[in-house]
Amino acid sequence: MPPMIRASRIEKVTREQPDMLKPGELVPHFIVRNLDGDAVPYSAVWQHRNLILAAVPAGAAFEEYVSVLADRASSFGFDTACVITHDIVDGLPYPGVVVADRWGEIVHLASAVDEARLPDVGELQEWIDYVQRRCPECEGEAK
Repeated sequence: MPPMIRASRIEKVTREQPDMLKPGELVPHFIVRNLDGDAVPYSAVWQHRNLILAAVPAGAAFEEYVSVLADRASSFGFDTACVITHDIVDGLPYPGVVVADRWGEIVHLASAVDEARLPDVGELQEWIDYVQRRCPECEGEAK
């Protein structure tokens, strides 16, 4: 017979969630499945390209957002990877969108309960433009 587990312990375990990452912190290394079902390891992007990671549930609630973002993914440029997944990444918002530079530093996080509150393609392009223009050496001297 398995050992008895107190109900209060079960509640505590199911309510605990990993801390949400914040801008300035690093994207954790992950492997997700994209919309085509292909595995996408973050290690293939890290140090090579900026990242837009959109993690949203499958279904009608986010269908239009996913469609628009997928259609416009190439508009972010060759130096930015736009990864759209239905998978959850620990520490990142779900549903949500993360923008990070090529070194994995998070510059923007957005979490929403519906697609209307997620950043549109224009806003994501502004974040990528910001990442491409900033000077890491200058920011390091200012800290």
